[in-house]
Amino acid sequence: MCHMAINGWLSFSVMKKWNFDGPDWNIKYWRDLRKDPGSFFSRQSGGESVMVWAAFGFNGQVGLAFLDGRQISPKYIETLQNYLMPFAENIGERNWEYQHDNAPTHTFSATKNYLNSKNVTVLEWPPISPDLSQIENMWGFMSRKVYENRGKFYSMNALKTAIESAWYNLEPEILQTLIMSMKERAYDVLLKNGKTLNY
Repeated sequence: MCHMAINGWLSFSVMKKWNFDGPDWNIKYWRDLRKDPGSFFSRQSGGESVMVWAAFGFNGQVGLAFLDGRQISPKYIETLQNYLMPFAENIGERNWEYQHDNAPTHTFSATKNYLNSKNVTVLEWPPISPDLSQIENMWGFMSRKVYENRGKFYSMNALKTAIESAWYNLEPEILQTLIMSMKERAYDVLLKNGKTLNY
């Protein structure tokens, strides 16, 4: 991991589910001083949600893709073709690296063949590695905006609009700082033998 050149273009991508009534990890906390502390999840199972694919690099972010249905390799390839590749062409990059996790959709032979055909180098990625993925931090920034003031949504369009607003208003400095943290993250993961980091 430590060999990668941050001065070249590196794109990180991920899919994320956004719920009408808060992120998956959103927990309400209550405390009755007469009782022991307790916590509970705020979200009811089976609520409506939106699935989003996004990617970003040092030079900016790729347009958001709102996904429909089960994401299989052909659908993922279509997303890459319609969103990632045009972005790379627009910024004039020729030799660049792309990061996605080891989900079956990403490691399927058709996906690999497509990226190879486009001369895209895919970064080797270890399993269960959230501390290495800057895009997880970026989702955190966005979630605070999308669900600020404990906001809930009652329509798909309203949720999509909030997600788009949070994405397209991310400050470039935030993305650049996250990208530049990659070498330090990789070093810290090795130093701590894969234990949780403070990222």
